[in-house]
Amino acid sequence: MKKGTLIALGAFVVLLVLVLATRERQVSVGVRKLELPKLDKAQVTALELTGARNVTLRKEGEGWTVVDPGKPDTKYPADERLVTSVIEALGEVKNPDFVTDRAGKQAEFELDDAKGLKLKVTQGGGTAVELVLGKSARNGGVYLRKAGSDDVFAHRGRLDWTVRKELEDWRRRQLVTLEAEKISQLILRSKEGESLTLKKASGEWSLAEGTQTPAGFRFSSQAAQQLAQQLASLTAQDFLEGEAAADSATGLGEAHDSVEAQREDGKKVVVHLGRQPESKEGAATVAARVEGDAQVYQLPRYTASQLRKRLVDFRDTSLFGFEPLKVTKLKVQAGGKTAVAVKEGASWKLTEPAKLPDGFEFDPSQVDTQLTWLRSLRGNRLIEGQVTEAQAGVASPAVLVEVTVEGGAVQTLRLGKEAPGAANGAKELYARTTLDSLTYAVGEGVRNRLAQGVELFKRHPQPGFAGGGQMQGLESLPPEVRRQLEAQLRANTGHP
Repeated sequence: MKKGTLIALGAFVVLLVLVLATRERQVSVGVRKLELPKLDKAQVTALELTGARNVTLRKEGEGWTVVDPGKPDTKYPADERLVTSVIEALGEVKNPDFVTDRAGKQAEFELDDAKGLKLKVTQGGGTAVELVLGKSARNGGVYLRKAGSDDVFAHRGRLDWTVRKELEDWRRRQLVTLEAEKISQLILRSKEGESLTLKKASGEWSLAEGTQTPAGFRFSSQAAQQLAQQLASLTAQDFLEGEAAADSATGLGEAHDSVEAQREDGKKVVVHLGRQPESKEGAATVAARVEGDAQVYQLPRYTASQLRKRLVDFRDTSLFGFEPLKVTKLKVQAGGKTAVAVKEGASWKLTEPAKLPDGFEFDPSQVDTQLTWLRSLRGNRLIEGQVTEAQAGVASPAVLVEVTVEGGAVQTLRLGKEAPGAANGAKELYARTTLDSLTYAVGEGVRNRLAQGVELFKRHPQPGFAGGGQMQGLESLPPEVRRQLEAQLRANTGHP
């Protein structure tokens, strides 16, 4: 290699090292920087949007309000979480890419007075941040500049979508401020004048003393807890104003349903529900108002229906009531075949059938899986009226399940003939349990699952998953239980 070439190469290497060292030390020569002051959420008192949007948010007391500057007398409660998101997003604006300092380019980036979105943040009584946001940048971020400066930057981050909202989008949509765990009493009042009181003690819900219930009625504490959670997380889809919010239009001026929640500290919250739409077609909404709050909210039809509970909605339709860890024996009889698993010490053993199918490998963990599923199994519906054992076909059941718990007590489930009246053309079977003397309907998938017999306890090959049959009947379970059980089934089989 020629001497001149070596000298040139050496000079290039030295320059490269200097450039990289300078960059590493974040030394910029002739490159603009955008530096914003640190914001303290507790000290921020206002956010003002002008230009492309016109919205003012101010802290008043412990909360935030939002207002249209053109209508300063009309204030609405604002969602504090959205304000927090803006403050956090501003803290993420660090060293954005410098684009240009030519004032004539501002219109191109929509950073001029005509199209720019101006954001002013007040902290501690003075202006802390004043930015102009423009159009989306090529890198997926947004072009921005400091107010009064011609320097344009491209920022990658969430700032733009946290602030680019209309007034309606800033409004607080959560109807109540409640923690489900701190609700101690629920009172449901119907438009027919009936009242139902639920009380919680030591974490368990029950009917108030003296509540009249039908024969054989079993109360579901889980259903009451679900209602408390739904109430605590109640969120509006939209708002009603003017004539649309009048009592005569919403039905809130006539007899209507309501839900009252009492907290452990004695304070109460009452949600009033307007008329339920007669038609089930379309995305109709229901008007709702919180006692003490003049705002009328719109709830999705489904959300409102989940709050209109009656006594029958708190019926426990569980078909078993054992604790899985206390079970000592499980027997499943279907199709003339019987499978029996018995616990010996801390492990499960198969005692029937005496001769196992060729290639069968027993998996003790599958016994626990089936017990979890059985314990969570619920009837789809209660069969009204008197149904004899012969009519239901449970005197000689198609499927019999016996669960023996510590102490020798046995709980049974018998599945019989097809039960008429199933919704949506589904097939259901009559079911009887030892928990009560009532008759229930269960999905056909429950029978299909149990009809597998000893295959319920089979070890599945790895890494594939041959457990499709194991999943049958899960549609009869509550969604949260179904998800947990599916995860357990996959964990037992090694299927992802």
